[in-house]
Amino acid sequence: MPGELVKVSLDRPRYSREMWMLRAELDEHEVDATFVDQVAHVKAFPKIAALERLRAYECLACLDELLVRSGETPYQPTTKEQAFDTSVVAANAKWPRNHARCELHGLIWPTRTSPDIEAAILTIDVIRDCHVVQVTDGTMKHEPKHWFDEAFLRKVLGPDIDIVESAFRIDDRATFVKLWDAGEYVCPVCLREVLKRSGLSDDR
Repeated sequence: MPGELVKVSLDRPRYSREMWMLRAELDEHEVDATFVDQVAHVKAFPKIAALERLRAYECLACLDELLVRSGETPYQPTTKEQAFDTSVVAANAKWPRNHARCELHGLIWPTRTSPDIEAAILTIDVIRDCHVVQVTDGTMKHEPKHWFDEAFLRKVLGPDIDIVESAFRIDDRATFVKLWDAGEYVCPVCLREVLKRSGLSDDR
């Protein structure tokens, strides 16, 4: 609401520094400020020192959004749609090419899985009518684990692959890349959750 925030200018002899505060915070510190054009100018050194201890770094875009929501003028043009966007990742957000957006968990480093497992994630369901296999990428030093269903594995890599007790290991890089490229990008957190819902564990 307008008036809840106040711009404060900490006026030292050689320079001034601005910050935004809640009006209640300013009153709580009993600051004797002179208001000029709706800016509270503070000149008493003890009060300046006290207020400077409250300063914290903030995201400039987040500050602009807060200012718009509070009825104040932002530093950079900021639409109301952007300011009141409550999604986990803002509509205008940018991120590195190797990241993706999950509507539940924000910016994530995606993994891949088979389409049937992806469908269970998207519908917030359990994995049905398929045999889930844990695939070990033996071409990497830390041997990461991935999850695909057996039918998908045999479709992509051939019917004669050796799956042992719901586990399959790949030691050839070209073979793993072939499987990886055929899979679907998913959020790793969502994948862990669907495995848990389905009575499986991603720790084995």
